[in-house]
Amino acid sequence: MRAQRNRGTPPASSGNRPTCALPRTPRRRILRPVMHRVTYMRISVTDRCNERCLYCMPHDVAIEWLPKGQILTYEEILRVARVATELGVRKFRVTGGEPLVRRNLVEFIRELNKLPGVTDIGLSTNATLLAPLAEQLRAAGVSKVNISLDTLNPDRYHEISGQGRLADCLAGIDAARTAGFPQIKLNAVMIRGKNDDEVFDLIEFAAQKRVTLRFIELMPVSTSEVLTDDNFISIGHIRRIIEERYELVPSDAVHGNGPAIYYRANGLPMDLGFIGAMTNLHFCENCNKVRLTADGKLRPCLGAHLEFDLKPALRDPFTTDDMLRAVFDQTFRNKPEQHEFRNNYVPGRKMVAIGG
Repeated sequence: MRAQRNRGTPPASSGNRPTCALPRTPRRRILRPVMHRVTYMRISVTDRCNERCLYCMPHDVAIEWLPKGQILTYEEILRVARVATELGVRKFRVTGGEPLVRRNLVEFIRELNKLPGVTDIGLSTNATLLAPLAEQLRAAGVSKVNISLDTLNPDRYHEISGQGRLADCLAGIDAARTAGFPQIKLNAVMIRGKNDDEVFDLIEFAAQKRVTLRFIELMPVSTSEVLTDDNFISIGHIRRIIEERYELVPSDAVHGNGPAIYYRANGLPMDLGFIGAMTNLHFCENCNKVRLTADGKLRPCLGAHLEFDLKPALRDPFTTDDMLRAVFDQTFRNKPEQHEFRNNYVPGRKMVAIGG
């Protein structure tokens, strides 16, 4: 057993599957009994991306994009979203792949924002294409932007992202600030030996920009093995590193009801968040979301294989909204209490095919 296991690392690999030394999710299916807890939908508008991040699309794996005919049209997505609002969904987050690679995204978001009951639209992006679109996206109704930023070193950025440029990402961050989005969060996926020596650099950058910074554990969200003893580092370990310099106290700021745990560090003008899917045993307690994949699958959980295919119904001219509501009902009722990441989970789909 490696010494780093004592620093909060989940796990050694057995064969080709990452394992976990933590208590595992029970194998019996635990369902959520209350449907109205689902108020948030993440919508993937494309599986395509202009980057190939190590933890999402490993560089040694061939890219196989979905044929365009299998991707839902904006009209089909809007119909699904409208039905979702009728069932209590109020918040949407537009994701990909990289959502900004899809044409006419601003127009789609503008129509999404018109749906009755919508209170919040967010966007998850790598920001490399954000600079020229930031003002338009804000005007269309986007209020929250989550931006991936794993390193501040240009060479490392290119290595981790596969083909991205740090300068483009930084320009996107500045454009988002100029556009006046009420909430901007930076997401840093921590990889041992890749970027774990940049913890304080990332904190100082976020403080300078006055935006929230979240540290995220590696998760098994790629069809290739990316979660090993050699590259996993727990959020608990990252937090202990930070506490050597800053005192962390729980934040009372409202950041939504996602999985992050937020703290305020003395002397810093923003909050720090920690997302630990692998080590936080209470990670799923407040989950209120479902996911719509770019090819029309409704998924009650990122870390489970269960999904319900809406596309055949959407493309059948005789399908009524009541029929679509029945699929939502089934999805909501099959929402598990806990993900399967700790049970040697091997995803059947790449993260880009599910939605970030």
